[in-house]
Amino acid sequence: MNTIDPSRILLQEILPGGARWSKIIHRGSKIRLITPDGKGSLSALFYNADNTVERYNSADTMKIQWNAFLGKGKVLFSEQGRILFSITEDTTGGMFDALCGMSHPKLLEERFGKGDFEALRNGYYKSDRENFLVELGKYGMGKRDIMPCLNLFRQVEVKEGSRLSLSSKLPSAGSYIELRAEMNVLLVLSNTPHVLDEGRYAPSPVELLIYKAEPLGEDDYCLNSSPEARRGFENNARYFA
Repeated sequence: MNTIDPSRILLQEILPGGARWSKIIHRGSKIRLITPDGKGSLSALFYNADNTVERYNSADTMKIQWNAFLGKGKVLFSEQGRILFSITEDTTGGMFDALCGMSHPKLLEERFGKGDFEALRNGYYKSDRENFLVELGKYGMGKRDIMPCLNLFRQVEVKEGSRLSLSSKLPSAGSYIELRAEMNVLLVLSNTPHVLDEGRYAPSPVELLIYKAEPLGEDDYCLNSSPEARRGFENNARYFA
């Protein structure tokens, strides 16, 4: 793991399994999402914190970059063609899912039953949709503001032409995904099992680390990853001019 100068760290905390989280990640900061045991599973929503009408567009992110499978160097587009986050590091080996969306209460009960006593006692037996609605409510947002999410630390495979299947692959313990905010981004997280997961409801804790990034340079890997990404950065520059 690349070490970070402690003087640059702004926040470091643990997100328990089943729990929710939100924070504004300011432009020029990075968030490192770490799965200590390799069994993490996060669902994420992204919004322009200064104008939440602008938000992550899953379809455009895949279409503009000609790729449904994300990883280091890719960027996360809004529907305005601007970049919310760029993926500056990924030690998971491409454990992203931009296709399957989020879980909801009915699906949770079908897959996992009513929940084990310990999860219920701690109040963490929740679906993505429930967690997202609670967090969005803190910012005056609601159902109409939910869009397709991005799932982290899990990967799906496309079989038989169109059938989506959850890969059995898991990242190594201590793996992480690092996102750099290219504008002030409202990040909302739900630490719950992947929407295609089955078995026992037992999501693992994920470590969150926010720190100040180095200034964007002309040799930046994400900036130069594709002509489409560069246009996105140019759109951001015009937005902030």
